[in-house]
Amino acid sequence: MTSMTSLTDLFSLNGRVTRARYLATGVGLMLLKFLGDAAGFWLLAHERLVLLDYLNPFSRWEGWDPDDAPTLLYALVIAWALPFMWIGVCMSARRASDAGLSLWWALVFMVPVFNFLMIAILACLPSRTRDPELAQTETYTFRTATVGIAVTALLLFAGVALLAQGVESYGYALFFTTPFLLGAVIGFLLRAPKDHGFLVTVGVVSVTLLVGCFALLFFALEGIICIMMSIPIALPAALLGALFGRALGSRSGAGIKPDATLGAIVLLLPLGAGIEKQVSVPRAREVVSVIEVDATPEEVWENVVSFSELPEPDHWLFETGIAYPLRARIEGEGVGAIRYCEFSTGAFVEPITRWEKPTRLSFDVKEQPVPMEEWSFYADVHPPHLEQSFRSVRGEFRLIPLPDGRTRLEGSTWYVLDMGPAPYWKLWSDEIVHRIHVRVLEHIKQLSEN
Repeated sequence: MTSMTSLTDLFSLNGRVTRARYLATGVGLMLLKFLGDAAGFWLLAHERLVLLDYLNPFSRWEGWDPDDAPTLLYALVIAWALPFMWIGVCMSARRASDAGLSLWWALVFMVPVFNFLMIAILACLPSRTRDPELAQTETYTFRTATVGIAVTALLLFAGVALLAQGVESYGYALFFTTPFLLGAVIGFLLRAPKDHGFLVTVGVVSVTLLVGCFALLFFALEGIICIMMSIPIALPAALLGALFGRALGSRSGAGIKPDATLGAIVLLLPLGAGIEKQVSVPRAREVVSVIEVDATPEEVWENVVSFSELPEPDHWLFETGIAYPLRARIEGEGVGAIRYCEFSTGAFVEPITRWEKPTRLSFDVKEQPVPMEEWSFYADVHPPHLEQSFRSVRGEFRLIPLPDGRTRLEGSTWYVLDMGPAPYWKLWSDEIVHRIHVRVLEHIKQLSEN
């Protein structure tokens, strides 16, 4: 019973946490999370995680993200991280309360780079008794809550615009921290002191987030498809923040109220995101797709080097504006030849680096078009992430002879994804690259067998 109570206490906002307990719990949970991630990578990717690389706040998985980790692994990493995130925010709030600070400082736990600084500071600050005059109950009518929500939404929308267009950072701060902050403020204002109900909170959070998305579209900051792709992570982050805000609201009699801390956090967001963007270098990732062809490697080779016009795509993914291959041609032969793979948005320029006829064709990507055409109310919407966030690095075809004159055809693409949280966005990018592979490989198969 005692152990169960202690476990439940980790997820609670009740009570205080001393610096010794905060530090010990933080170290223990960090090691537990590392062991869970390490087990997943070992079982699913056959890779060992290095603790020092894992703890590097600027690595963005660099050095411990296997090239060929299965997509399932990233989904499990996201699910495994959520409870630790909640515990970290709750424990930081209780530690801030114990140190005589505003509980809102706990939200810095969600801000890249500065979260490590905040953890270090909270681990050092001594316990203090909160001033009695601060323990006053604030009254928030639905009208004042609406005004507070509108002001918060405007500030965060400005922060999103600054992150995307100014800092040009499409990472954790943009897609997770910002909606979490929005949800936290809304959850608090609708809970303290009168509880308007969790369903009302969910509705207000969802509508506010939806209005923000329409604002991004109206000001031509984003397109429809990218916003839709971000909703599966932004909405849960906002609702998680709402739960935290409601938990704070239940303690409103302890003198908790929105204060200048929230403004400071909004200012820290672009700064932290900018620092993270400058010091981190995401690692290239390989996606492999395989097909068997009822033809010899020599016959398949000619259709790998260049291929004729592909039929119109029939997969729904390519109906959203995602670029898809149309045809390929080559100028020259052997290493140094230039292959042009033409997509719906332009051509990839691919200098040949390995020409091992008829078993291997490797190439770098010297130039590439934008990865998609955004859906929007406007004729031309071109957010920075179309140029920067997804980059193909190199590719390769491998032709492996099989019995009975057949061929195992493998296609690989190495790409760099500069978006976060990386585990979430790799679920999308892996599937997109795989679908592009399938389209090309099936076409090569059809040409070779006919």
